[in-house]
This record gives sequence, structure tokens and C-alpha cells, in this order.
Amino acid sequence: MAPTLPSGDQASDQDNWDNGRLARKRQLLTEIVLRNRLTALVVDGDTTCRVLEQLLLRSYGVQTQGVDNGRDAVALIASGVKFNLIIIDMILPVLNGLEATRQIRDMGVHCKMLGVTACSGESERQAFLAAGVDVFIEKPLDPEHLVPILRELDGQ
Repeated sequence: MAPTLPSGDQASDQDNWDNGRLARKRQLLTEIVLRNRLTALVVDGDTTCRVLEQLLLRSYGVQTQGVDNGRDAVALIASGVKFNLIIIDMILPVLNGLEATRQIRDMGVHCKMLGVTACSGESERQAFLAAGVDVFIEKPLDPEHLVPILRELDGQ
């Protein structure tokens, strides 16, 4: 006879608290992204933040490219590379996020831009919005903020 686990060690429905809904939502969102081949540029001078943001985007099927400063972001956009989404930090080496955002918008780029920063004051939010970002998010970027934006991009 095969050994059985005591009742306290058996998996329960409680262990599967979402009954697969979360996995299904992720699958649907990934299908949307893949169908539309969404691309994103992540601009962050902090390597850890940049990599984590790219991993989060990739987990939803978004193709990503990352750069560590504003000047490189502006140069990449100026070279003709197009993105559906640009996620840009406020504090960047070489050219800060505010000025990089202004320059990107001055080139006529109209893709969705998210300004992310650890600086969460009202003055920072206003400055980033005035520079041209569409959405201001305090770090860390998380699925709660990202998923609605990816859904919105699907509707375009």
C-alpha cells in the first residue's frame, strides 16, 4: 500500500487560492502582448532596477531594450527605433529623465511614456508630467500599475 500524507500535509483548495484565475489572466495578457508584439525601452541608471523592470515586462511577453542614461535613450529614438512604451527614471546619468523626456517628445514621439522614480513628492510628479510623461509611478514598478497600461496599449 502506498504511503499517504497526514491530512494536515495534503494540498488543499486553500493552497490554490485563486483557482487558476491569476494564471489565466497572465496567459491572456501575454497573448495580447504577443499578438501586438509590444516593445518597450527601459531607461534606468540603476542596473538592478533596469533589469527587474525588463524582467517584469518580459514576463508579459513584451520585447525590451534597456539603456542606462538619458543621452543613449534619446540617441536610440533619434536613430529611428520605435517603441510602444518607454519607461524612464527621473534620476539618470549624463542626461536626466526630465530632459530626455522633453527631447524625445520634441522629436514627435507619441508612444506611452511612464516616468518612474523613487522621488515621490508632488513637485517631482508635476515636473515629470510637465516634461511629457503620460503616467507617473513611484518605484518599484509592479504589475498593479503595469497591467492596465499594457491592456491600454492593446486597444491602440
